[in-house]
Amino acid sequence: MLNSEIEIQRLALAMMERHGAGAAKAAVARLNQMIDRGDRDGMERWACVVSLIHRGQGAGPEFSEYSAGAMQPLPPAA
Repeated sequence: MLNSEIEIQRLALAMMERHGAGAAKAAVARLNQMIDRGDRDGMERWACVVSLIHRGQGAGPEFSEYSAGAMQPLPPAA
């Protein structure tokens, strides 16, 4: 399942409205839940939400010590 950009934007905005400055932390908690469950679609979705929140709050990749090119996609699910 591909995650739509609109869905990601809605989730990120909802998290920022609900959690304010703690939105990224709350979204990371959801991402960790998806990792624990082995839910690849959920992992992708919440990783995108975390990234969008960081960009929206001025902490995007341009402020990170890591380059976006260093991130490698997950291998396909078996």
